[in-house]
Amino acid sequence: MTLSDADVRATKVPYGKNQFKISDGGGLYLLVKSSGRYWKLAYRFEGKQKTLAFGVYPTVSLDQAREKREEAKKLLAENIDPGEIRKQERIEQRAATVLLEQTVPDGASNKPVFDKTAHTGNQQQPVALNQTEQSMVENRRLSIVQVLANSDGYMANEQTLQHTIVSLGYHISFDRLRTDIAWLYEQQVVQIDTGTLWRIYLTQTGLDAAYGRMWIPGIMRPTVE
Repeated sequence: MTLSDADVRATKVPYGKNQFKISDGGGLYLLVKSSGRYWKLAYRFEGKQKTLAFGVYPTVSLDQAREKREEAKKLLAENIDPGEIRKQERIEQRAATVLLEQTVPDGASNKPVFDKTAHTGNQQQPVALNQTEQSMVENRRLSIVQVLANSDGYMANEQTLQHTIVSLGYHISFDRLRTDIAWLYEQQVVQIDTGTLWRIYLTQTGLDAAYGRMWIPGIMRPTVE
């Protein structure tokens, strides 16, 4: 039985209980507590029962929770644990946040200047990805630089870039895209004009990587015929 927005809004914790859950099918359910309503996905991976959090209703709507469920199913179909991908994204997002906190306006261009010497002492390092996950990340980074290489002026704003990347089959969040962009910036593959909406410019190094004239570890080398 699938839920409706009316079901979600009307559900309350029964008297005498601390929490209550209602299912939307496919492992997606809403955990209702006195503190709020939380979207969860129950799934199995390698024989183990696991749970993935999708956010709080109504910040995450019913339709958005269903989209997240389908994205997780696609990963599971490829034998990838969506929970592990989420953990890795959080680690990379924290690392990107540290970099962005070091942003210094550079004159009128307002390009970010990252202090690479800061936070290197006890900073938590990203966990190692398995071969499948690493290939997925490297292919996605290659797709980003190739999209920029085929854009007018070798430039795109991050909203347009995200839409194009999603159309290529990479269903990533806005935050995940910014993490990739920050990594590419550190490799001198792109330059960034910061603001409410970032504008990303491909460098000569990035152009060479896009066409296979240069190999950068962490970016898949394209097949050159």
